[in-house]
Amino acid sequence: MNDPRPALEALLGELTGRGSSLGDHLRPGLEINEVMSRMSEIGAQPHADAVSLYAWHDGFDRFRVPASPEGLVSLFPSHQEFNPLDEMLQLFAEWREMAEADVAVPVRQADGSWRAPDPEQIWSRFWFPVFQGGGSEVIFISNDEASSGSVWLHPIQDAPRRLFDSLGDAADAVRVALIDGRLVLDNTGVFTLESRRRAGLEI
Repeated sequence: MNDPRPALEALLGELTGRGSSLGDHLRPGLEINEVMSRMSEIGAQPHADAVSLYAWHDGFDRFRVPASPEGLVSLFPSHQEFNPLDEMLQLFAEWREMAEADVAVPVRQADGSWRAPDPEQIWSRFWFPVFQGGGSEVIFISNDEASSGSVWLHPIQDAPRRLFDSLGDAADAVRVALIDGRLVLDNTGVFTLESRRRAGLEI
């Protein structure tokens, strides 16, 4: 398992070199023990990469970062909100509460039987949200045994889709797309909509 922070730092450096001021707006990172303790308090069982992300930087204030008609100055092109840990803890708690409430409502199965949903299939305690965007979509890092460390898109109204094997891989993919010209920043340092479509990166 590789620490994602070097890949994140390399991506931030590439963005900065291309005119993004994101680095000026990122909040200082938190102590790893603090991140782990606060996640554990709400019942989350996160992968180490989710913890490392907030040890690297505690997100940014989305209302203060520079913006253009193309969106926000951001680390990733399609899901631009890297919100502080406080907000993501609240989001995790809200989704777990809804998942557990759904258990009280049995669902009719294809064979005609009725069965209560499994809250782990709706929003697992092993899924920790890290980025938002695209309406209500969420990017999360999984700590499930079968997909530990992988990065997923949860479109809320559909089943989650696996995007990358790790957060470091996701950061590397965006950095490479910047270097080869598939991703482009506008004059404000925001990923252009045209290049986001061309690059085809869902993160």
